[in-house]
Amino acid sequence: MTDCTKEAHRLDILHSAIAEFGKHGYAAASTNEIVKKAGVSKGLLFHHFGSKEALYTACQLYVLEQYGAYMKENKDLSGSDLFERILSNLRIKMEFGFKNPALWDFINRAWTLEDGESLMNNTEAKEYVLNAMQAQASFFFEGIDSSLFRESYDIAKIMKYTQTMLEAHWKQFSYSYQNDMDAIIGNMDTYFQEAEEIVDLFRNGAYR
Repeated sequence: MTDCTKEAHRLDILHSAIAEFGKHGYAAASTNEIVKKAGVSKGLLFHHFGSKEALYTACQLYVLEQYGAYMKENKDLSGSDLFERILSNLRIKMEFGFKNPALWDFINRAWTLEDGESLMNNTEAKEYVLNAMQAQASFFFEGIDSSLFRESYDIAKIMKYTQTMLEAHWKQFSYSYQNDMDAIIGNMDTYFQEAEEIVDLFRNGAYR
């Protein structure tokens, strides 16, 4: 088996596993279904990943890497208003989900529906997210108009608190539709209206 064939099989397994974990969660996901959809033997699955748990970890890291690469390539740093920049990049984040529904199902289930199987419960995933956040912080504030803020306000903290609230809102919103992407997409106008209201609360408190 050539290296190219090995990598192709590995990616087939990953994509199949992401879909299976995204639909059923870690506990209920079937490795039999994963190999069936990937068109490989179960022996090949365990040859590449060793165990179901290791496969799940590989899926976590793959999804995070794909998401991180998309956000890095498509990030919007054009505006000088911190809150408009947050909203703009929130829309880009949602676009990633629309374009990659299987990956988005996986993220939503891991973060929203099954806290015990959260992406953030995995050490490697935690480290990846922490490094990504630090990298984002190094460029996200470039060009932000700091004169708009009240004196002594910490812009980094304001951004952190705003994003934490938006993440909690997304979790509640997604959970209300049980990760049904069709229903979520059909109600995105409501989601963004509520997200803008949250951002306005922080803007009104932070600006002069």
